[in-house]
Amino acid sequence: MIPIRSLTFKSKFFNSIFFDFVVRPLTGILVFSFLLVGCIDPVSPEFDYEDGLIFIEGFASSNAGSSYVGINESVTEFGVRGLEFITGASVHVENQDTGRTVSFFESEDAYLSPQDFKVVPGERWKLIVVMPNGTIYESEPEIVLTPVPITDVSIDYDPELEFRPSANRFIPGHKISVSFDDPSNSENNYYWSYRSFENLDYCIRCNEGIYREGGCVPYDLSGRLYRYFDYICETECWSIRYPESVNIFDDTFSNGKTVTGLEVGSLPLYTKENMVVEVQQFSLTPAAHKYYKVLKDIVDNASGFNAPPPAALIGNLYNADDSQEIVLGRFTAAASSIVNVYVVRELINEAAIATRQPPAVSLEPTIGSPYPPPATNLAPCEESRYRTAIEPEGWQ
Repeated sequence: MIPIRSLTFKSKFFNSIFFDFVVRPLTGILVFSFLLVGCIDPVSPEFDYEDGLIFIEGFASSNAGSSYVGINESVTEFGVRGLEFITGASVHVENQDTGRTVSFFESEDAYLSPQDFKVVPGERWKLIVVMPNGTIYESEPEIVLTPVPITDVSIDYDPELEFRPSANRFIPGHKISVSFDDPSNSENNYYWSYRSFENLDYCIRCNEGIYREGGCVPYDLSGRLYRYFDYICETECWSIRYPESVNIFDDTFSNGKTVTGLEVGSLPLYTKENMVVEVQQFSLTPAAHKYYKVLKDIVDNASGFNAPPPAALIGNLYNADDSQEIVLGRFTAAASSIVNVYVVRELINEAAIATRQPPAVSLEPTIGSPYPPPATNLAPCEESRYRTAIEPEGWQ
């Protein structure tokens, strides 16, 4: 039995991959293999930062409805460098064996797959992105590897989970640890992500306004204690959080052995709502693992994944019409082993670290209002990367 700590790097989502996967993720969500002659290895040469660099991160998952593609451009605003989400692109993935294509739709900060889309071990997929200006970016084909099953998941509470410089104190939360039997007949590389699901009571908040016909409209709320209205979800609804770190690991020193108690993530106590945690264990090819080790160094040195990379993180993407263009990022197709765990947090003594404004759900004024009285005070649970009306497996 070999307890081992994995390599960890900070990300924006997880979302996610990178997102998880990360941008969020990193998030959000990863297996790369079947590298052909001429495929690009991840490198980190020095380069001059400039606006307009394209950064694409894509993840096609065996977990239905969780695949996504992030397309961002480097920008400088008020002297601060960052990434800006590019809207209006055409995004789809293509099965290299059957020719089947699946189109992704634009969401808040990524392009998402249909809810029923998932990849299967043995399939080969490639990403095709058509930018608003007509530029076409493609990836090398990615084969989906068979995942290694998780044998056990532990989610343990720690009142001093990690030190937060912004708060100048240790914050509470949970540590995620996994156990699995590493196969002895092959080199194995791992990547872990997770999603946490918390029940959501209020689906829409209208600041200085009221909810009508699918959106918030301005309304004079002067004189009220709270300058907003909250609207209760019309159905069951869950908010979704992604990792703030991504973990990778290779079996160089554990080949063919049982790995137990490997810490693969953390869950800060943002709220004390009970939650379901969906832990995903992906299998990476050596090339993908090498890429993520470079990414780990970049993210650690760039103060977060949403900062512009200080080095050229080149993966398996290219401009179909201009072989000289540097395209940052990578596309991954991966299958995972998944375990869902229900976590009770309502009895925890420590205070949650997120501050929440109190709900304002008192009856709307109707006398003298230019709007008719509401037929209902309920709001829809709109499906997105961060919210769902589909009950997560294991919910109690």
